[in-house]
Amino acid sequence: MTVPLPVVRLTIKTEEIYGAVFSPDLTRVLTGSEGNPIQLWDAQTGLHLRDFGPKADRVYALAWSPDQRQFLSGGFDATMRLWDVRSGTCLRVYDAHGAYVRGISPSADWRHALTACGDGTVRQWELHTGRCTRVLEGHTEAVYAVALSADERFALSGSRDATVRLWDLETGRCVQILRGHGYHILAVSWAKDQRHALSTSSDIRLWHLESGRCLRVLRGHSKVVERVAWSRDEQSILSPSFDRTLRLWNLETGECLRVLEGHSAGVKQVVYTGDESAAVSCDWSGEIRRWALSPG
Repeated sequence: MTVPLPVVRLTIKTEEIYGAVFSPDLTRVLTGSEGNPIQLWDAQTGLHLRDFGPKADRVYALAWSPDQRQFLSGGFDATMRLWDVRSGTCLRVYDAHGAYVRGISPSADWRHALTACGDGTVRQWELHTGRCTRVLEGHTEAVYAVALSADERFALSGSRDATVRLWDLETGRCVQILRGHGYHILAVSWAKDQRHALSTSSDIRLWHLESGRCLRVLRGHSKVVERVAWSRDEQSILSPSFDRTLRLWNLETGECLRVLEGHSAGVKQVVYTGDESAAVSCDWSGEIRRWALSPG
C-alpha cells in the first residue's frame, strides 16, 4: 500500500511552474516560472524563503550545487545563471547565444556544466570562467534534456526531434543515435554503470548505449513524463507525469508496481528519500506530496 502524507502547498502566483528541484537534503525546493522571480521554499512547511532576481521569463532548468550554497538556472532569456543561495545575488551570467536553455547538467565537482539549448545544440561551460568550451551539434530541433556522465567523458541529450544522442566530450563527436520514441524527449538519465540509460517522452525507454538497443519500453502514463528517479539498486524507478500521477516500475520486468494518485496538476518532479521508504513529488501548481512506500 502507498500512503499519502500531509500535503504542502506553495503560494505560487502563476498558472504553472516550469521548473522545480528539491535540495539534496529535501528540506527546500527551488521553483521557476513565467513572470515571477526564481523562488526558494521550505519544502516541509511551504514557507517562502527568498526570491532570486526580478520577475523573469520562463525558467525551465534548475540545478543545486552539492553543498547547497549555489544553484544554476536556465530559461527562455537564453542565459544560464549562477546564484548564491544565502545572499540571493547572481554571481555570473552565461550567454547561450540567443537560444533558450531547457536543461542543465553540472559536474559533481561544480567545475563544468552542460546546457540543452533551443537551437538544437548542447553547450559545455567552465563555471568559474564563464567560457563555453564546446558546442555539440547534430540534433535537428531544440534540445530539451542533457545529462553528463559520472566520469565526465560522455553526455546524453534528448531532443524535440524524438532522438537521444550519445556524445564523446573529448572529441565532440556523436557516437550513438537512439531512435524509437514517437514524441519529444523530455529527460535523459544515466545508470551507474554508464552502459545503460533511461529516456522519457510519452513512454519511458531503457537503452543499452554501446549497441543502441532499446531493452525495455514502459507504457502506462496517458501524458508525457518529464523526469525519472532511480532507486539505489536501480531495480525500480519512479516516474512523474503530466497525467497527474506517479508510477513505480520494476525495471527488470517492465511491470508497473503501483500508481500514485492525488495530485491535482501535472507532476514535475519526484525524488526518493535517503532510505527510499518514501518519495516526495511536486506538481506544476506548487503542490508537494509525500508518499510513504511500504517495503517491497
